[in-house]
Amino acid sequence: MEKEIDLKKSVYELVKTYPEIKTTLVELGFKDIVLPGMLETAGRIMTIEKGAKMKQFDIKDIIKKLEDKGYKVV
Repeated sequence: MEKEIDLKKSVYELVKTYPEIKTTLVELGFKDIVLPGMLETAGRIMTIEKGAKMKQFDIKDIIKKLEDKGYKVV
């Protein structure tokens, strides 16, 4: 089964669906999601797109890295 990442879903939803993506997101620079309570609070409203914009990351680079890890980004 292909792991599909919907960029409209919250980080919380994505991590609940694919727990291993948490490590990938930290590697991509989203280090705050490992702070206690952060995933359960801000993660419920934060999407990868919003986080990339907030941290001034290029979303194209993030998509490429997710695809390199075997995810299908939609």
